[in-house]
Amino acid sequence: MRSKLISGEKSKQKINIYKISYVLILITVFLPLQIFPQTSIQSVYVNTAPTIDGHIGESEWLKAAVVDSFTQREPNTGDPVSEQTIFYICYDADNLYIAARCYDDPGLIAAQQLERDANLSNDDKIVIILDTFLDRRSAYWFQVNALGCIGDATLSQNGAALNKEWDGLWVGKSGIHETGWDVEMKIPFKSLAFNPDNDSWGLKLEREIQRKSEKSYWPVANVNSYKFQVSDAGLLVGLRGITQGIGLDIRPYGLAGIDQKKTEKNKFNADVGLDVFYQITPAIKSALTINTDFAQTEVDDKQINLTRFPLFFPEKRDFFLDGASYFQFGREGDRSNEYAKRLIVFFSRQLGLDNDRNPIPILGGLKVTGQEGNWNIGVMDVMDEREDGFRNFAVARVSRNFGSQSMIGMIGTLGNANSEIQNYVLGMDLKLATSTLGGNKNLSFLLFGLKSQTENISDKDYSFGAEINYPNDFLSFRAGYNQIERNFNTGIGFVPRKGIINSYVEGGISPRPQKWGILQFHFLTSLDYITNMRNYLLTREIRFQPMGIRFNSGDDVKMQVSSHYEFLSENDTISSIPLASGIYEFWQYSTHFSTARRRDLWIELSYNWGDFYNGKRRTTAIQSGYKVMVSLFIGFDLEYTEGTLSQVDFTREVYRLKANILFSPEVTLNNFFQYDNYSKQMGWQSRFRWILSPGNELNLVWNSISQDPFERFTITESAARIKFQYNYRF
Repeated sequence: MRSKLISGEKSKQKINIYKISYVLILITVFLPLQIFPQTSIQSVYVNTAPTIDGHIGESEWLKAAVVDSFTQREPNTGDPVSEQTIFYICYDADNLYIAARCYDDPGLIAAQQLERDANLSNDDKIVIILDTFLDRRSAYWFQVNALGCIGDATLSQNGAALNKEWDGLWVGKSGIHETGWDVEMKIPFKSLAFNPDNDSWGLKLEREIQRKSEKSYWPVANVNSYKFQVSDAGLLVGLRGITQGIGLDIRPYGLAGIDQKKTEKNKFNADVGLDVFYQITPAIKSALTINTDFAQTEVDDKQINLTRFPLFFPEKRDFFLDGASYFQFGREGDRSNEYAKRLIVFFSRQLGLDNDRNPIPILGGLKVTGQEGNWNIGVMDVMDEREDGFRNFAVARVSRNFGSQSMIGMIGTLGNANSEIQNYVLGMDLKLATSTLGGNKNLSFLLFGLKSQTENISDKDYSFGAEINYPNDFLSFRAGYNQIERNFNTGIGFVPRKGIINSYVEGGISPRPQKWGILQFHFLTSLDYITNMRNYLLTREIRFQPMGIRFNSGDDVKMQVSSHYEFLSENDTISSIPLASGIYEFWQYSTHFSTARRRDLWIELSYNWGDFYNGKRRTTAIQSGYKVMVSLFIGFDLEYTEGTLSQVDFTREVYRLKANILFSPEVTLNNFFQYDNYSKQMGWQSRFRWILSPGNELNLVWNSISQDPFERFTITESAARIKFQYNYRF
């Protein structure tokens, strides 16, 4: 009897152990990050604001909170920062003030960029991340280099998605001195959305030293986190008595210009417009635009299309990029996910542009974005003018956060940029995610479904999919499934291929040897598998990266091999060359080498070769840049492809030249020339920008097109614009 009791007791213990183990697994995966203790600093209120001039010396900074314990994320994870770094933080009712003293040898500081919003990935810099809602998911991101070049962005999806086109109104100044360099920043609370009932914000600080490939953080960051992960930020506590004022910005603009075409009379233009921004609540922002103009927008890069499907061109216009993260659905937003571009429910480039990417008038638009508690809200309505008259487009996106990193949401779009036939789309998505798996690793699972409704179409109009992602440092893995039925139509979205079932998996290991001057190896493989709705194979691509090396110096080298299978059920064309129906199997190879862009002269080389359907293809790509001096940068890009296809020889060439004169962070002149031998057109854009103060600027823009410039250089059409905008803040 005793043995039976003991046996029964042991069985109960085993059952309890299993239950406890199961609960512990659930807790490990889904427990909110907030239960873990966070490093925090007490904010300091100052009555006298420090002078923002790039040189720390004011007595006000002596009263500020100090952060000086920085830890390397790489190359030597866990070690202290190699050069002393001290941050100072204080605030008053209207502004947050942050300064940093970065000790270093002034002759070794990497500082090339001077233009606002320039890419500073190869400059020494400091980065500040502010999680103003303390939701551990979204944040504001600010960076400054040693020359006073500033940039900003918004972060979402716990730092996986970065919208660098957001432009806040703030001030950042830097100065190099005999012991290193200083930074001073003033960030108005009027430029931020936040929860006024919460006096604590998430705070993350970073310093990058490029010659050492060194990235150091406060608080401690690990290599498994996203580079700008929000969930492991520290705390800035005690922010009381801060204000956004009325929360109203009024930004009128005036524009004048001239359009010239070779066969037409010159056309003079003059126009005015207005943007109004109002903070409905401290956390929800509205934007109204009337007679919108994008004269200062950078032109698209010419691309060689050697596929059977349309190419993706990113959005570059400010009105659509501000708050863009609130409209992202499903896989969108993850910068590392190449499959996300295969289904974009709301693609703002469908608005205000025709099918040839030429601007058409936008009469007006209204947008509301922000957060209310655990709810994320994005609503937009835009009307533009097309050949057949005015068209209205709308999108609404609502999601709710739960757990530490999970969410559930809905999206709806109304309008059709491709046809007069009305279209709307409805969808739902669910994301289960954690950033604390096994203590410090990321894991997410995504499920989404969509239905479109188009006039005269009543079936086969669904799309749905799922994905699991394990994006960590040593071991990474992604697997997904997406079905897009043939009648699924996104009137203001981007879906390059329909009537397919797409399965994909990719993964790799990336060890860090900590010797031989190597920062990290990357060994990767992937499978992309696409069938039609009857599971007949259409496309299969298997890729291997047997060698990928990132050096401590910042140099990089890699090799790839890929196997391709394509089935064409009917005749098609690639770059205007006919291609017969049938099965094609071929192999391609590529090599890539790049030097660190922190150097005054840098270069990237890649070479791709192998079979191509029923022919062969070789592509050489060269990118290079030369900082002649701090104020002059010359960049040159070349893409040259030659080969045969269907026994037709072809060459495709694209040349790009940049010549940027940077007088100061506020005054810049960018010149961009590009030519391709397919259209035989050379485009030229010059953009002069003078930022008088944040929000107030003058832009002079020149765009021109020359046909057959190497035979007889003649400008066939051109446009010149002068635009001035002024911001009134209340």
